[in-house]
Amino acid sequence: MSSGSSSWVVSELLPCFQVIADNVGDNVGDIAGMGSDLFGSYAESSCAAPDFFEIKAVKEIEPSLKRQLIISTVLMTIGIGVVSWVAVPSSFTIFNFGDQKVVKNWQLFLCVAVGLWAGLIIGFVTEYYTSNAYSPVQDVADSCRTGAATNVIFGLALGYKSCIIPIFAIAVSIFVSFSFAAMYGIAVAALGMLSTIATGLAIDAYGPISDNAGGIAEMAGMSHRIRERTDALDAAGNTTAAIGKGFAIGSAALVSLALFGAFVSRAAISTVDVLTPKVFIGLLVGAMLPYWFSAMTMKSVGSAALKMVEEVRRQFNTIPGLMEGTAKPDYATCVKISTDASIKEMIPPGALVMLTPLVVGIFFGVETLSGVLAGSLVSGVQIAISASNTGGAWDNAKKYIEAGASEHAKTLGPKGSDPHKAAVIGDTIGDPLKDTSGPSLNILIKLMAVESLVFAPFFATHGGLLFKIF
Repeated sequence: MSSGSSSWVVSELLPCFQVIADNVGDNVGDIAGMGSDLFGSYAESSCAAPDFFEIKAVKEIEPSLKRQLIISTVLMTIGIGVVSWVAVPSSFTIFNFGDQKVVKNWQLFLCVAVGLWAGLIIGFVTEYYTSNAYSPVQDVADSCRTGAATNVIFGLALGYKSCIIPIFAIAVSIFVSFSFAAMYGIAVAALGMLSTIATGLAIDAYGPISDNAGGIAEMAGMSHRIRERTDALDAAGNTTAAIGKGFAIGSAALVSLALFGAFVSRAAISTVDVLTPKVFIGLLVGAMLPYWFSAMTMKSVGSAALKMVEEVRRQFNTIPGLMEGTAKPDYATCVKISTDASIKEMIPPGALVMLTPLVVGIFFGVETLSGVLAGSLVSGVQIAISASNTGGAWDNAKKYIEAGASEHAKTLGPKGSDPHKAAVIGDTIGDPLKDTSGPSLNILIKLMAVESLVFAPFFATHGGLLFKIF
C-alpha cells in the first residue's frame, strides 16, 4: 500500500475511531462511573445514619425489617396525597378505549394508594407463609418427621394456599383503580405498588448478603457462634427475599394488565369475547405457557446441578489430598459449568417467550393473541406466587430445624437427623422454584405483553393467516 493510500485510510478511519472512543468514554465515565460514585455515596451515607431499631435478639430481626416496610408505606401514602392535591389538577380527562373519562385528583390518589397498600398486604402474607416464626413453616418442618414425601406435600400445599390473599389484593386494586381511572388507573396502581421499591430492594438484597456471609464464615473455619448468627440473618433474609418477589409479582400483574389494555386499544379490538373460539383457544394456550416455561427453567437448573455434582465427584476422585483438605479444588471449572449453563440453558425459554406472540399474531390473529396474553397473565401470576413461597418455606423449614431455637425445633434436629435430611431434600427442590421459575415468570408475562403491543398494528393488518386461508 502506497504512503498516499495509507494517509487516506488514516484520515478517513481516525475520526470513526475517535467517535467510538468518545461514545465508550461517555458511557463509562459519565454514566457507569458517575452512577457508581453516586450509589457509593448514597450507600455510605445510609450506613452512617443513626440506628432507629437496635437488634438485641434473633427474634427481633424480621420485625425490624417489617417496620421499615410499614414506615415506608405510610410515608409514601402521605407524600402521594400531598402531590395529588398540590401538583395534579382537580380534574382532568383521559381516554378509555376511545371514550372520554373525567378523573378527579382524589380518585388518582386512591388508585396509587390502593396499589401501594395491596403491595404491603402481599408482603405481609408472604412473610406469614415463609417465615419460620409462624405456624405454616413450622408445620412444614414438623412434616419432616415422616420423611421427604410428606415435607414435599406440605410445602406444595403451603404454596397453593399462599396465593389466596395476594390474588384478592390484586383483584381489589384492579377493580378500584379501573373504576376510577380505567387502564390509566391500573398503570398508576402498579406505580404505587413499586413506590417503596428502594426499601423493597434493600430488604430483598438482605438475604443473599447474609447467605454469602455465612458461606464465607464456614469456609474460613470461624466459630460456630458466628455461623449461628449468619444463619439467623439468612433465615430472615429468605423471608425478605420472598417479600421482594411478592412485590415484583404483584406489580408485574398490574403492569401486564395495563399493557394488555394498550394492546387491545392499539390492535383496534372492540371486545375480547371469551365465548368465541379464537379467544378461548388462546386462553387455554396462554394458561399453559407458564407451565411450559417453568418446566424448561427447572430442568435447566437440574441439568446444571447434575453437571456440577459430577464435576465435584471427579475432583474428589482425581485430586490427591482434596478430601483431607491439603489440596485446593479446581474452582474455575465449577464456575465455568455454572456460567455456561446460565447462558445456554436460557435460550429455549427465551425463544418461547419471544416467538409465541409472533407465531400467534401472524398465524392466528389479534383475537387469539389477546386470549394468550390474558391466559398467561392469570396463570403465570399464581404459579409465580406459589413457587416463590413454597421454595422460601422449604428453605426456612430446614433452617428452623438447624437452629433448634425452640423446644419443637429441638425435637426435629440436630443436623444430620432424619427430619433434617428430609428438610434438606425439600430445600433442594425449592431452590429452582423460588430462585428461577417463580421470579422469571414475571418476565414471561411482561415481555409477551410488550412485544405484542409493539407488533399490534402489524398483527391487526396482516395477522390471522390460517383463519384467512380456511
